[in-house]
Amino acid sequence: MTSPPATQAQRLCAVLVAFSEGIGTTLGVSEIARHLDIPKSAVHRTLAALLEVGLIERDADSSRYRLGSRAATLAMAALGVPDVRTSALPYLQELSQLTGETATFTLMIANERVYIEQVASPQDVRMSVEIGRRYPLYAGASGRSILAGLPQHELDAYLRSVEFVALTPATLTDTESLRAEVKRAGETGYAASRGERDPWAASVAAPVFGPFRVIGSMSVCGPAARMSDADLIRFGELVRHSAASLSRSLGFRGRPAA
Repeated sequence: MTSPPATQAQRLCAVLVAFSEGIGTTLGVSEIARHLDIPKSAVHRTLAALLEVGLIERDADSSRYRLGSRAATLAMAALGVPDVRTSALPYLQELSQLTGETATFTLMIANERVYIEQVASPQDVRMSVEIGRRYPLYAGASGRSILAGLPQHELDAYLRSVEFVALTPATLTDTESLRAEVKRAGETGYAASRGERDPWAASVAAPVFGPFRVIGSMSVCGPAARMSDADLIRFGELVRHSAASLSRSLGFRGRPAA
């Protein structure tokens, strides 16, 4: 452990960075104080400052904290695509209209992903995602398509370091199975999954690239009982096309996986 941060500015930075260091998707005051070796009172003051500007959010039920929507905005600006949510929305609207299901956009943050936009299905029974919540990249089509867009050395580093936790009985929790599915996603241009993040849901997703690298993914998701294998193939092609179009609009000049 490095020396504990001494000034308020250092504490603000240290607490914010703690959310991206793999110690947890959500953090409590005691965890942060222990991790940074600073008093709980200092953590409380720092969290209050970060809450005020939207860099973190507090879960009312658990009283734990997670990165907020403003943090996602900063991440997008760092990637050179500050208006990606607005840019993605027309493509999501078109996907939802074409498929009749929910379309989402996920942003990659560190070694996780966070939903930042969705267009809900018009059907009474539909899939809905929690905007701002973070998920591991290994669970589900949205994360796996991001992994398929990574350079090989970054994918290898991720697979060496990731600690698998099963979100459902269908979650992939071993390196070789995940590597094989990532390879398949790279070959087809999209990933497909059933029940890996939510037991009752199915989805297809394709990577979205900024000017220099993969930044997130676009997906179509819905109740697994309503999405046949043929639907997953058809929706996958639609998502792949939309993600490639969005990538080009964001300045990507390479060729996304196809």
